Amino acid sequence: MSIFRKTLVLSSILFLTISLLGQITVIDTIDVGISPTSIGVNPETNRIYVVQQGPDKVFVIDGTTNTVNDTIEVGNFPFGIGVNPETNRIYVANKDDDNVSVIDGTGDSVIALINVGVRPYGVGVNPEINLIYVANFFGNSVSVLDGTGDSVTATIMVGTSPHGVGVNPQTNRIYVANYNESSVSVIDGTTNSVVDTIDVGNNPTEVGVNPQTNRIYVINQTDNNVSVIDCASNSVVATIGAVSLPLGLGVNPETNRIYVANNMSNNISVIDGAGDSVVAIIGVGLSPYGVGVNPQTNRIYVSCYIDEKVWVLEDAGAGIEEAFNNPQKLGINVNPNPFNKSTQFVLNIPADSRGKDARFLIYNVCGILVKEIPVGNTTSPRIILSWDGKADSGELLSSGLYFGVLRIGEKEVQNKIIMIQ
Repeated sequence: MSIFRKTLVLSSILFLTISLLGQITVIDTIDVGISPTSIGVNPETNRIYVVQQGPDKVFVIDGTTNTVNDTIEVGNFPFGIGVNPETNRIYVANKDDDNVSVIDGTGDSVIALINVGVRPYGVGVNPEINLIYVANFFGNSVSVLDGTGDSVTATIMVGTSPHGVGVNPQTNRIYVANYNESSVSVIDGTTNSVVDTIDVGNNPTEVGVNPQTNRIYVINQTDNNVSVIDCASNSVVATIGAVSLPLGLGVNPETNRIYVANNMSNNISVIDGAGDSVVAIIGVGLSPYGVGVNPQTNRIYVSCYIDEKVWVLEDAGAGIEEAFNNPQKLGINVNPNPFNKSTQFVLNIPADSRGKDARFLIYNVCGILVKEIPVGNTTSPRIILSWDGKADSGELLSSGLYFGVLRIGEKEVQNKIIMIQ
């Protein structure tokens, strides 16, 4: 590759990277007091609900003005939160009281307390049928609440230490992360029975659902990654590396973006659901914990536990990475990305490029070639390569941004690589 061509290719990559990061911006921070954790969003009213542990309150934020409108006292040590936008009710799991506070979003007041199992953690809501699902961590069960009568209608036994709950209202399936079993229980909402169990990573906590793609995303806390589950087959189809101690997770089904709060590294990983890869990392405050998404405004809300603030982000660039992940085109998918030990490159080879000579090259940000990985047989539609972060000389490279370039025949495609040592 000539110096001119190399510069042109790297400039285009840098432009794409800068463009993507520039379209995800922090637009505000909101003071909410000590220990903010979980976040719920009602896109219909544009209200954001932030759980505050210690004072045992829920802050109500106006998403138009980014101001705190009200505070609502709930039970002891509130943990999970769920919102039904159809009824404008909010459900808060009070871990130390073994009950759920029901908040009327119109009057910002608690209108009912529902006793559930031992140590309720996660809350999931099916707005289509007005049922609420509460994971009881010490009870190894899920309580099913009727939103009309504010009562428990069923108790479903699941795996060990259920934590987070996700609901797909279109399929009426409920997904429960079993923290000490490293699995996800799949519940049929019609029969209130567990119909499958899916193995994931270590200590799964939060579950996010994209009903439009029928995929769910599960944080594996001690593995520092996210499992992607195809709900049609109930199987893990990808594992995406996060950064450090992922806690919160939010999904925007309209843009197919997933946002992960990395508690130890004080940032947010932005995942492209089309390519199952991290496409941006955005710095926020200290100890990000919860994530809420309003798909109607395309805003992301992140609670920062030590900062005592909610950070407001706006993502205007969703979908920019899709060109890299279309299997009908020449493309590179990097997973995990960022990585700290090794990563894999999945090369999509369309029919018109198969059987041709290929090179896979890795450049640093200065445009210097640091590694060439043999591609091998290009007659396959998909080729997987691995990289351990070392240069051709065998030296371990430093943390930073790199660029992978696939050249096959007269065609060329590239993607960014983030290494963290």
